[in-house]
Amino acid sequence: MSNKFVPITIPPGVVSMPTKNMRSSNWAEVNLVRWVEGELQPVGGQEQLAYTFASRCKAIHPWFDLQDTYHVAYVCEQHVYVDTNGTLAEITPTGGWPSPTPSGEGGYGDGPYGDDTYGTPRAAATIEPVTRIPPMWSVDNFGAILLVMYSEDGRLLEWDPALAPTLLTPTTSSDTGTGFAPTGRCFVVTQERFVVIFGMQNDGTTGGGSFRRFGWCDQEARNKWDFTNVISQAGFLDVEPSSPIITAISGGRFGTLFWTAKKCYVTRYQGLPFVFGYSELSDNCTPWSPASMTTTSQYVLWMSEQGLFSFDGTSVSTSACAVRSWITHDLDFGHARSQACAFHNAWFNEFWWFFPQASTGTGLNTRVVIYSYKEGWWSMGTMSRSAGVTASYSVWPLLADGAVAFQHEIGNVYNNATPPWAETFDLNLTSGARLITLKQVIPDVRGDMANLQFSFFTRNSRSLSDTAGQWSTPVPIRADGYVDARVTGRACRMKISTVTSTIQPFTLGEHLVDFAVRGDR
Repeated sequence: MSNKFVPITIPPGVVSMPTKNMRSSNWAEVNLVRWVEGELQPVGGQEQLAYTFASRCKAIHPWFDLQDTYHVAYVCEQHVYVDTNGTLAEITPTGGWPSPTPSGEGGYGDGPYGDDTYGTPRAAATIEPVTRIPPMWSVDNFGAILLVMYSEDGRLLEWDPALAPTLLTPTTSSDTGTGFAPTGRCFVVTQERFVVIFGMQNDGTTGGGSFRRFGWCDQEARNKWDFTNVISQAGFLDVEPSSPIITAISGGRFGTLFWTAKKCYVTRYQGLPFVFGYSELSDNCTPWSPASMTTTSQYVLWMSEQGLFSFDGTSVSTSACAVRSWITHDLDFGHARSQACAFHNAWFNEFWWFFPQASTGTGLNTRVVIYSYKEGWWSMGTMSRSAGVTASYSVWPLLADGAVAFQHEIGNVYNNATPPWAETFDLNLTSGARLITLKQVIPDVRGDMANLQFSFFTRNSRSLSDTAGQWSTPVPIRADGYVDARVTGRACRMKISTVTSTIQPFTLGEHLVDFAVRGDR
């Protein structure tokens, strides 16, 4: 006997469960979809830009110069480029940069116990020792001047668009004894116009600096690093307890956050006579990689091995990660330390975190998880990106995938990414106690209805693996808005996908289903 159509309400977000036959009213697995005010819709398309890079892009930074000209800097592993009005120019410093240190030494005895085949040497590219601090690329602007630092090089480099065409050159200083600004691991530029270098070395002091030291120039003077001058605000602090500084980010009004191998700290401008101080915030929450954090209007957010953390200007908090098992199930733990990266999609109040899969064997980012810090849901997807920067009032979001760059949330094509789809858990219309025949579905769709198709997975025992069941042939939505299912099983789940890879906007709301209850067998 057929029932009346009954509503199936699936709340926003994905929840990872041990199996997809768990009784859950949530989405089980999706690809590149989001929810806006409760309605499911695809993540926007991407347009590939017309240029390429000679090495993998690791950081992107846009800024305006004093003539109101917009520039975008692409900091790659061994090269630096600037896009000015669509024209790309290479500004890599003379002599170039050293290549990133291989993930491991290779040979015998490297890597975790039990990895690879006994009696064979390890390939250096496949090993990421836990004791190694991964390289970092940092970029910012000091007014119109572009500043760049690469941890394996250490120099603070600068480029003035008013002097183009020129290359990046070391920032000079007569205060350190070397003729140049101190070297370091990374840097930030604060709202108060200080350049702060972390892991500062070659700073002209006795001992020459330290991996746990951070120091800053005189205010408004990136070339002034005289720590003995009583009328200068330049200074430094050594972090206690002693531990190498891993990464740092300017949080704007939140202060500057930095992480050592042990703890998280915030440093803020205090004015004279101290200028800067620092406070400990939390233990054991260091970002998974030096690029796994980003700043939003509400928080500084970062992904660590312990999960997602946020800082609201007062304290560090953790957020439940509903897709944690999906991440860790196929995460390349070693290469995530050097490749994983975060991106803030400000238009949709989303935090994106890209990471490499162990199953691909490439060591490069191939997956992304998405967290809506406004609405609280999680999503996921297959997409390879190596760096990104959020949109502004007049510019699209920019992300790079190795040697190419894309504008995001524009167009209807998905580059280096799988088109959107969404799959439910078992619908459990009778809690699995009786066989059911799912006859029809009426989806609440607005937009490109003709490009959507539905498929249904059924099996007769919840105890059997998915191989014991089968997916139906995908069927489109009829012109009258109905979807013909006609599948029978004790468990049934639903998948929504697209017919073509060219995706026009659409939204999905509540579904109505018509089903008939059968016998026990």
